Amino acid sequence: MAWLDFLFGPPTRDNFAKLVMAELQRKGKSQALKYDADKFMIERADEGFVNLANLYHEYCQTPRAQRNKVLDRFVRGCLGTTGFELPEDFSDIHPDLLPVVRSRFYLESVILQSRARGGEGITVPQQAIGEHLALSLVYDLPQAMRSIIQDDLDKCGITFYEAVEAAKSNLEQMGNVAFASLQGQANGVYISATGDNYDASRLVMLDLVRKMPVRGEYVAMVPNRDTLIITGSEDTAGLDVMCKVAEDSFQKPRPISTVALRLVGDEWESWLPDVNSPSYARLHELRLRTIGMEYNDQKELLDQIHQQTGEDLFVASFSAIKQKDSGRITSYSVWSEGVDTLLPETDDVILLRPDLSSDNVSVVAAGSFDRVRDVAGDLMEPIGSYPERYRVSEFPSEQQLAEIGKREFPELA
Repeated sequence: MAWLDFLFGPPTRDNFAKLVMAELQRKGKSQALKYDADKFMIERADEGFVNLANLYHEYCQTPRAQRNKVLDRFVRGCLGTTGFELPEDFSDIHPDLLPVVRSRFYLESVILQSRARGGEGITVPQQAIGEHLALSLVYDLPQAMRSIIQDDLDKCGITFYEAVEAAKSNLEQMGNVAFASLQGQANGVYISATGDNYDASRLVMLDLVRKMPVRGEYVAMVPNRDTLIITGSEDTAGLDVMCKVAEDSFQKPRPISTVALRLVGDEWESWLPDVNSPSYARLHELRLRTIGMEYNDQKELLDQIHQQTGEDLFVASFSAIKQKDSGRITSYSVWSEGVDTLLPETDDVILLRPDLSSDNVSVVAAGSFDRVRDVAGDLMEPIGSYPERYRVSEFPSEQQLAEIGKREFPELA
């Protein structure tokens, strides 16, 4: 063990994995544990795996004197939920059932990680919130949260809707909800301060949200589990503060999303202001930050799955550029002729044709994703993933390429 890591800074990823495995063994984990460095996870034989990314991030950001508490809490929760069976009577589960708001990719990644290990994945019932968030359920144990999967609901003989209503009621009865209201120019911004791991979940408590006066429609963001930010769609100063708080909070442990939502009726919808709004560029950049990270993590997992299955399928990258003239951040992906590709949904698409006589490629068309889909949508098959990807096995015809055009992109910084 590299003890200097622990004396003078956070441990390396590999040393951290050794530390976690040692604690699991010391506190009663008798089964063999296997560390997968490439996937940064610990395999637990027949009991699934421990994904170390979030824990490592939290551990490194915690002051050195408190790191042992972070690790101890995680290990106790990990051991406490291993092999734990829920009661089969819903009346025994009901009091400890709570809703959690997570990124949709957080739930999707659980399935992909299982498939990458050769499994079939598990079904986690969920309710979409806008395009990029989802509500799921947990059984709140004293030492940890245990996710509710579809098998749990089937054994209890209840529907997901019934379980969600019970969980929301429990959340509303928890009380002691704290919000900080900023004063001065940005006095229409409200930031949760309860710190009980369920602040983000209070996004679904619409009666609570509507008690907060804002200018325009309600806009919210949940950058991590302990942060819910609310302001108004017509409050430029409030939106600026929301962006700043979201940027800082997204770097903290247990990040969720920096995509803004607007309340329309009783539903939250993913939102961006008008492109001419002074808040547009920053909110769009934050949106790209979250979606780009999700696409890149998804690519890594899909590559692992394809390597295991032997499927020759290219997973295209989600790339971002900064335009030199405007300073605006936009995203793009590349569609190459002759390559069976899973294409992400980006602002723009660049279509390339390789020169078979050399290693050179040429841009034969380029345009917005919407334009490409309008012209060549018959060649783009959505695979039903989150975030969505489109399988493109054939290349557009010469006529379609001409219709897409070859729009010049602004000079890059």
